Amino acid sequence: MEKKNENLIVCPPVVVILGHIDHGKTSLLMAIKNFNVLEKEAGGITQHVGAYQIEHKNKKITFLDTPGHESFSAIRARGSKAADIAVLVVDACEGVKKQTREAINHIKEAGISTVVALNKTDKPEANPEMVKQQLAKEDIVVESFGGDILSIEISAKTGKGIDELLDLIQLVAEMKELKADLNASPEGVIIESYLDNKRGPVATVTVEQGILKIGDIVGTNSVSGRIRSMEDFQGKEKTEAYPSEPVVIMGLDNVPALGERFSCFKTIDEAKSQIHNKEIFVSSFKCAETDKPILSVIIKADAIGSLEGIEELFKTLPQEDVCLRVIKADVGNVNENDAKLAKSSKSVIYAFRVKKDKTADALIERDKIKFFEFDLIYGLAQKTRELMERKIKKEKIREDLGKMEISVIFRTEKNRQIIGGLVTEGEANRTATIEIMRNGEKLGEGRIIDLQANKKSFESVKTGRECAILYQGNERIKEGDELVFFKYVED
Repeated sequence: MEKKNENLIVCPPVVVILGHIDHGKTSLLMAIKNFNVLEKEAGGITQHVGAYQIEHKNKKITFLDTPGHESFSAIRARGSKAADIAVLVVDACEGVKKQTREAINHIKEAGISTVVALNKTDKPEANPEMVKQQLAKEDIVVESFGGDILSIEISAKTGKGIDELLDLIQLVAEMKELKADLNASPEGVIIESYLDNKRGPVATVTVEQGILKIGDIVGTNSVSGRIRSMEDFQGKEKTEAYPSEPVVIMGLDNVPALGERFSCFKTIDEAKSQIHNKEIFVSSFKCAETDKPILSVIIKADAIGSLEGIEELFKTLPQEDVCLRVIKADVGNVNENDAKLAKSSKSVIYAFRVKKDKTADALIERDKIKFFEFDLIYGLAQKTRELMERKIKKEKIREDLGKMEISVIFRTEKNRQIIGGLVTEGEANRTATIEIMRNGEKLGEGRIIDLQANKKSFESVKTGRECAILYQGNERIKEGDELVFFKYVED
């Protein structure tokens, strides 16, 4: 027993930052980076890393740099605690919002310690006491209100309170007595992953036990491989990684899913034996008859593991107001059949770390199918939320059609003008609204009564052709002005 205890070390805390989308999670992460990360030869933090480590008062702290509680929940749903401490960021001006409550629920379900960061306290309208009262109603009771949750007033913009926040994180970590066994077989969690055109599958991992080394054979439920190279979050080469340390590894045979646990094995065959192909999850996301708006999605991904990660993500998205329907989920590039299915089912297409072939590209362009490409699950989560919210609001989206440069004013009346010029981009369309730009600034808007070319009326005039417009509006158009033609369409 004594020998085993000698292998235990105190390890740095792993911290996740959660909260409402506009309350400053990303700004806080950036402020902490600027405050503590020395951007030396490596040129800063590598893109797609998903985690980084700082040193505060000679002690290290690891931060998960995957903003959004969808990512955190997807990691946790795959069997990992994901983090030791959560920092709940709340705007001291706006207070508790819908996504704040969602974040609180995720924190409670994960059972991890919490520090509340009241952000934007540099603003005169900030009201921290009001926010603390709101949090108390959500069973997040801070110390000044008689609870046991630590809180701090900060400003990610000015840097106020950042140093003190890091002190609080370390205090909580000390109380938790976080330890790991260096002699244990290395294991940990996939924090981020993507396919690099030159390096192949790349994954960021945090180590939970043991010492991970170059040459180790690792495996998850969906991938396996031998680590051929390893980097820290700044892109510097490493040969080994200790508990709570985030590192980027290469050598896997495919892209693992967000949140998968990895272990080390003696042989590749042993690692491959852990891989299983899970049934595609379309059946889990078929909407019954409903009066709610429906967001229909076709998903193409690079690997089964990625589809599993997306499935876990979708389970975290609230569907009280919008039904999320998965029409198809499959591995491989987007093809002609996918595009045709998207048109007939009125679906959007998600391409997760895959491309679309030429035929599909032409159909998507021709039929104006909504198509989105993602490398990271956070981006997919944000886009899905955005599309679901648009379904609720039935938003009208602006679509720019073309531009025209005015070269001549033929006639000017009270609120009408006859003007002429060259269509320089897209098309001039008779049903469009006109935006009048002068020296790069918007003057106003108007509408088209008639559109002519060669003294004949047209519905539209394409790029490179001259035309004349009978315009109606309050603003006076001058030679040299630019007109932007646009319309609003329901999303």
